[in-house]
Amino acid sequence: MEKRALLAVIISLIILVIYQQYFAPPLPEAPKGQVEKTAPVQKAAPGEEKKIPPPQPKPLPIKEEIKIQPGKNVTVETPLYTAIFDTRGARLKSWQVKKYMDKIGEGAKPIDLATQALSDGYPFGLEIKEANFSFSPDSVFKVNTESLNLGPSQPKGDLIFTWESPEGLVVSHQITLYADSYRMDVNINLLNRSTNQYAGRPTLHWGGKVPSAKGSGGFACVPSSGNGAGAPVPPFTTLIKKELHEIELSDLKDEKRFSQNVQWAGFQNVYFLAAFIPKRSEGTEVIMKKNSDTSADLRLSGPKVILPPQTQHSQSYIIYLGPKDLDILKAFGEDLDRALDFGWFDVVAKPILYAMKFFYRYTGNYGLAIIILTIIIKIIFWYPTHISYKSMKEMKKIQPEMAKLREKYAHDREKLNKELMELYRRYKINPMSGCLPIAIQIPIFFALYKVLLYSIEIRHAPFYWWIKDLSAHDPYYISPILMGISMFIQQWMTPSPGDPTQAKMMLIMPVIFTFMFLTFPTGLVIYWLFNNLLSIGQQIYINKHSK
Repeated sequence: MEKRALLAVIISLIILVIYQQYFAPPLPEAPKGQVEKTAPVQKAAPGEEKKIPPPQPKPLPIKEEIKIQPGKNVTVETPLYTAIFDTRGARLKSWQVKKYMDKIGEGAKPIDLATQALSDGYPFGLEIKEANFSFSPDSVFKVNTESLNLGPSQPKGDLIFTWESPEGLVVSHQITLYADSYRMDVNINLLNRSTNQYAGRPTLHWGGKVPSAKGSGGFACVPSSGNGAGAPVPPFTTLIKKELHEIELSDLKDEKRFSQNVQWAGFQNVYFLAAFIPKRSEGTEVIMKKNSDTSADLRLSGPKVILPPQTQHSQSYIIYLGPKDLDILKAFGEDLDRALDFGWFDVVAKPILYAMKFFYRYTGNYGLAIIILTIIIKIIFWYPTHISYKSMKEMKKIQPEMAKLREKYAHDREKLNKELMELYRRYKINPMSGCLPIAIQIPIFFALYKVLLYSIEIRHAPFYWWIKDLSAHDPYYISPILMGISMFIQQWMTPSPGDPTQAKMMLIMPVIFTFMFLTFPTGLVIYWLFNNLLSIGQQIYINKHSK
């Protein structure tokens, strides 16, 4: 009985499903659009959690335009320089180095490294790239003091520039200055006081004019140096992985970037340097940009900073702004002495400069230091020069035999050269010995030339009488003429070589050198003049003691 009841229930359920599927009348359709209006909101079942859609992120407020306001000056006085900063942009407005004048004589003023290279604007300031908050390089900062007077009683001091954006982000630009150094320590701090996340890349900037004309002063490519001394140098310099890169403005189509292992980056002229040194090179990028044929910008950009609400971030840099004095750069560290580069002759030029500075400490005159250096160099090369003079004297003895060979083989050049070489071998004579005294001096000559052109120690250094600047040419051309006369006397006293062509060349060289030295630094002329006088004395000694 129970089995029959269960079977009846199952058959009934099957019939009900079939009827609903195939025979039940369809439900009437609701009019279009009525579903959305009348459909009830389904309520969650008891114990079931109602799903709430996540809140949409609060949009960042639109960046407000910063109104440009006039700033005020902040003066820093030290024994080395006088600096003026502007609260507008926390920029450097003036940096006058007290030891270095823009010219010689009446009306000379300290060179201003910050303004004399520029036609408008200031060279050094703070920028924030890729910022999603309101900031302008012309924003007016608050500052903790209106002046600093640094000296023995206060060896260092801080300028703290602060500015707050309309969104609640505080920018702090702290600059630490020193009484006895051309160094600045810079700390850039970003503090987010808002409820939004902000980002940006703090960037230090140096830029301005790069004139190619001499006598322009400041951070021009060729600085003022009295009578137009100095030499053009590439305006951009940077040290990457211990390798120095100097880049001409003409080599930049638009801009050049370095983003790995940046030790320092600088903007330079022949005598002065503005160098930015990151305390951490990770994420630091150097950007060198050409604005025009006479204008350039250098930027040192730190890593991009992401600031969640109520957080802060700091980036630190060291800045050098001063002369390319080898001792100062060496003591500063950070491989900054590499900025004074003498090219191929660096290995000879720097020892020469060190020697000149050593002699200067005892003589107080770089002209006398050059003369002492000349004497020492002459002593070092006395023996090879002595051998050369003796060889030339032997050459004079065999001139009759050489004349016979030239007459005999006048129409057979190859045979003549072969016989002459055999003659030299028989008498143990070096035919090129006459060129040895000059050949020995060539590396020293070019190294000293580089030292006199590129060393700020020699800039405006006087000698005696009419010579007021050893790095400039002789304004009256007296020293080049004296040098030419001494060279002619030396050639006249030197035994003439057997080769007539070589003999003519030796006689014409004093004339060539005289004209060449008319525009050379006077210090180089003094070196060559006294070297000739010492060579004349050596030749007199050889002639007197030779058998």
